[in-house]
Amino acid sequence: MRSALCGVIAMSFAFAGAVVAAPAAHASGACAPDTNARGLASRPVEGSLVSVPRADGRVEQFQYFVDSSAGVSLPWFLWHRMQDEPGGDYGDWQRVSAVPIGPKISYVTAAESSDGRLEAFFPNYGVFCHTDQRTPDGDWSAPEDFGLNPSPYHGGVTFFREHDGSLDAFASSSRADSSMDVRSLRASSDTWGPVRSLGKVPDPNVGLSSPDTVTELPDGRLGLVVREWNRDRYWHITQLTPQGAWGSWQLPAA
Repeated sequence: MRSALCGVIAMSFAFAGAVVAAPAAHASGACAPDTNARGLASRPVEGSLVSVPRADGRVEQFQYFVDSSAGVSLPWFLWHRMQDEPGGDYGDWQRVSAVPIGPKISYVTAAESSDGRLEAFFPNYGVFCHTDQRTPDGDWSAPEDFGLNPSPYHGGVTFFREHDGSLDAFASSSRADSSMDVRSLRASSDTWGPVRSLGKVPDPNVGLSSPDTVTELPDGRLGLVVREWNRDRYWHITQLTPQGAWGSWQLPAA
């Protein structure tokens, strides 16, 4: 039985107490770039360095950097660098995109797909943006709204890699008829599937956070354990068939 988040990173940083002004240089629409940002890695954001292990033994590092040329409201941007070989030196830092991260609480998630490309997700003005490498170790695509958009304070996007290399992205749902949504990238495909609902918890007053654990059972089905966003109560749900439909949400027996 496989559990936890294999080959996955998740970062959470709070922009506590910040007053966010509307940035004049920010283009309209979700996941739009800051047209003032010139791609300067002016200084790293303390405590933001994280690492993603690659299938070939190399490690990819992601970090926030402040861009002094950007608007003052959201000056943080995501950068990355890669190892030349397992255990070897790192190359230069490269910016992932010109889309600023935030405001307030920021979650960034990244993982390697089955064909060796990196996938990254980060929030921008209320939506989660998705970008991926067009080819392994290549350029990044223009970020787009991924369609998994949890309500504020309900966590970010959580990845899980299945035994066959498929990736699943889970997030708390802001839709009235769903408590948790998922999108999947099958190992045989280079396109993410549609947003699917895992159904609604039976308690109408409950909102969920992002999954605490994702487990792959010996028969290939997945199971989730998820905390309510505002109290220490946990809900469980399990797939009915591998890569298929889901059962109902359950509270553990007392």
